[in-house]
Amino acid sequence: MKIVIPDDYEGSFTDSPQLARLGTLGEVAHFTGLPGDEAEMAERIADADVILTVRYQTDFKNTSLLDAARELRFISIWGTRPRAVDMKRARVRGVSVSVTPGAGSPSVAEHTMMMALALAKRLPFQGPAMGAGEWERVRGVELLGKTLSVIGFGHIGSKVVPMARGFGMEALAWSRHMTPERAACAGARAATLDECMLADFVTIQLHVTPETRGIISKERIAQMKPTAFLINTSRAALVDMDALLAALRERRIAGAGLDVFEPEEPLPGDSPFRSLDNVVLTPHVAAHTEGAVEREARIAVDNVEAFVRGNPQNLVFEDA
Repeated sequence: MKIVIPDDYEGSFTDSPQLARLGTLGEVAHFTGLPGDEAEMAERIADADVILTVRYQTDFKNTSLLDAARELRFISIWGTRPRAVDMKRARVRGVSVSVTPGAGSPSVAEHTMMMALALAKRLPFQGPAMGAGEWERVRGVELLGKTLSVIGFGHIGSKVVPMARGFGMEALAWSRHMTPERAACAGARAATLDECMLADFVTIQLHVTPETRGIISKERIAQMKPTAFLINTSRAALVDMDALLAALRERRIAGAGLDVFEPEEPLPGDSPFRSLDNVVLTPHVAAHTEGAVEREARIAVDNVEAFVRGNPQNLVFEDA
């Protein structure tokens, strides 16, 4: 059994005990350097029975790499969706694909609440001002008694709710399949999407699908209160970013916390979002913590082991 990690460019497995675990399941080839081109990547995976791909680094959707891996039977994706795999082609090839659901959810939920606090206490303004030697005291916002909405109620959204309630906030929750009972189990109240847009803190925790792409539209942003904050630690394609930028510039909403960006990442150095004093920006790191990385690695290897033992788990079947 040949197991290949072709794209561990950040060395997530380098010092991980999970690499040794993989070694008990088969011969492991672990690559930490960038390939020179697609042909070099094809060489890395040519004889792989199993590929463990890290954070969608390798594109099996818009390249011929699936065909280059002639012996391939299984792909273990470090991540929640098969965004970089042509699932139709994988099915034709008889290649099974697994993901790591929920691995980063505690960290992303914490990051969401960190942004809520930073925005409420005006850190985007006060931090640089203090660094510049100023002493201008601006009035912040208490979380106590405020309303926080969670748009999307999966692994992450359901974890945000108890954290928000710990600050004395009321929590609203919306998803396509929301029920009052499901929301109540986490301490939230089921709400419509329109109701969620009226919260003091609007947080987004959705996958991007044809139905959700652009769901936070110009019209929905216009529904928000001028004192409200929008927080996106999910995917930028869910939001009309031009409309959001205009609302922030014109102070039609109080601020935003953004960990994800469109149309490209990294966020360009001249992005107008960088010049605003009512935004918290982070470089897509909500799930980049020691706890999340350890869980991602462990579950990805768990998935390989389950496949090798003949009991595959966490399988996905449709394109993301």
